[in-house]
Amino acid sequence: MSPPTPSASAAPSESVVAVIIPVFDSGATLPETLDSVRAQTHERLRIVVVDDGSTDPRTLQLLDELRGDDRLQIIRQDNAGPSAARNAGIRASEGAYFLPLDSDDRISPTYVAEAVAVLDARPDVALVYARAELFGRKSGPWPLPDFDWSGFLIHNQIFDAALFRRADWAAVGGYDETMRRGREDHDFVMRVLGRGGEPHRIDAVRYYYRIGPDGSSVNSSMSREDLIAAHSQILRNNLQTYADHAEDLFAFVFRQHDEIMDLRYRYALPERIRRRFPRAIGIVKAARDALRRGARAVSAPFGRGRDRSRR
Repeated sequence: MSPPTPSASAAPSESVVAVIIPVFDSGATLPETLDSVRAQTHERLRIVVVDDGSTDPRTLQLLDELRGDDRLQIIRQDNAGPSAARNAGIRASEGAYFLPLDSDDRISPTYVAEAVAVLDARPDVALVYARAELFGRKSGPWPLPDFDWSGFLIHNQIFDAALFRRADWAAVGGYDETMRRGREDHDFVMRVLGRGGEPHRIDAVRYYYRIGPDGSSVNSSMSREDLIAAHSQILRNNLQTYADHAEDLFAFVFRQHDEIMDLRYRYALPERIRRRFPRAIGIVKAARDALRRGARAVSAPFGRGRDRSRR
């Protein structure tokens, strides 16, 4: 079934959407995020900014300035993490739908309107997201895999800035506020989909995910202990969903096992050589580096000659 999309002749949706933006010391990027929300073509929009205990002077000054914007609602609370900030914003807002958006990311002008059109028309859809691109330190398509339960039970395939129904948020008890170190969005999406609805992806780029100056993402910056704790909590929160999709889970586990065994087979001989002759790898690398240095020394005079000919 083709997704309904807004057209110039279509009447605007009457559905109110709350965009929930948690903020913690992100004054440098928040204006760009807000500009992308203000540019939305969907008319019935509410913007809720939740200050989660910021201490950065630039952020605090910006939040004070935003109080004069009647398009915004600003909530301030002690630092309690992204889950608590999103829950506070959703509770304080109105509307049948909401879209959480991190304060350093952006959305395309038609994103909300297109997503609302899908939820308005399809009660079988629990959430709407889109294709995404990276920007900042890295740029280009964000290659999130197509949704399938076998992969989703382990890896989140849906970014947090999706359009949800408020009724589903209430039914699952909101975001888990004990999950303060990451993957709380994965848990929330799983609990929403565990109610029986399906996700719908808009087949166009509508979301832009910022990669910070250090080039890291949330998952790459999490320690192994934090990842284990987060996944353990996701499992505890979604026991019935894992049971319902046990075959998908083990299909994924054994597929990963087969890939590992294939790699072991391919690299078995080099590994045996490395173990038997531990110095051999170092000798080969030293010889390779010497060859590279020699090649650079031979080509360097020719390079300088070409440079002089240009002057």
